[in-house]
Amino acid sequence: MKKLFLSYMLFLAILSVSAQKAEDLYQDALKKIEAKDYKGAVEKLDLALIVNPNYKEAYMQRGLAKKELLQYQGSLSDFSKVIELDPKMADAYDERADLYSQMGKETEALKDIEHSLKIDSLDPKSYVVRGDIYRKRGNGKEAVHQYEKAIKIDHKYESAYMKLAIYHYNLDQKHKAIHEVNRLIKINPKHAGAYALKGELELSHKQYKQALMDLDKSIEYDNTVGSTYTFRGTAKLHLGMKKAACEDWTKAQELGDVECEEYLEKHCK
Repeated sequence: MKKLFLSYMLFLAILSVSAQKAEDLYQDALKKIEAKDYKGAVEKLDLALIVNPNYKEAYMQRGLAKKELLQYQGSLSDFSKVIELDPKMADAYDERADLYSQMGKETEALKDIEHSLKIDSLDPKSYVVRGDIYRKRGNGKEAVHQYEKAIKIDHKYESAYMKLAIYHYNLDQKHKAIHEVNRLIKINPKHAGAYALKGELELSHKQYKQALMDLDKSIEYDNTVGSTYTFRGTAKLHLGMKKAACEDWTKAQELGDVECEEYLEKHCK
C-alpha cells in the first residue's frame, strides 16, 4: 500500500512539472543556491531532472548543493552522472576530486585531477584541488606551489589566494597570511571570507579594534556565517561591549555555530 501511495505521489509530481520547463526549474534552483537555500535547490533540481533526465547542468548544480548539505554519496553520484553524460567536462572531475579528497580518498582524487588537466591544462581549480590534497598529505611546499600555479594562470582566481592565506594562518605566519588576504581584497573588495579571516588573525594577536572593523565588513557582505558572529562577539567583549557581544553570540547560535555556546554560558547568563 505504501509503495502504491509513493508511486501515486511521484505521478502527481510529474504531472505538476510537465507544464513547467526543466530550464525554468533550473533557474529557480540557481536562485535558491545563491540564497544558500541548498535544500530548496535540490528539490527544484529533482523536479528538473524528472522533466529532463539528461540535464547535465542540473546534475552538476545538484551535486554542488548536496555537497554543501554534506550529502557526500548523493553528491558523488551526481558528479559521476555529469561525467557519464559529458566525459570532457573538466569541472565535474574537479568537483568529484575535491569530494574524494574530503572523503579521504586521495588516490581517486588525484586520478580525477589528472583527467581534468588532460582536458584543460589551464584550469586553475584543478591546481587548487591538487594543492589541497598535497596539504592534507603534509607536503606544504608542494601545496603552495600548486596554489601559486593557479594564480599564475588566473591572477584573479580568488580561491587560490584564500587557500594560501589559510595555509599561512595555520602555520601562524601572520604577515604572509595578511599579505594574501590583502591581495584577495584588492581583487574583490566585498569578499566576506577574506575580511573574516583577516579579523580572526587580528583577534588572535589582540588587535581588537581592527578585528572588529574587519568582522563588521565580513558580516556586511555575508550575514549568514555563524562563526563570524562568534569572532566579532569576542572582539566586542575585549572592547568592553558585553551586551553587544552576547547579541552576536546569540546570533551565532541561531546560525548553528557551536563555538559560541561556551561564551554564552560564561558571559551571558
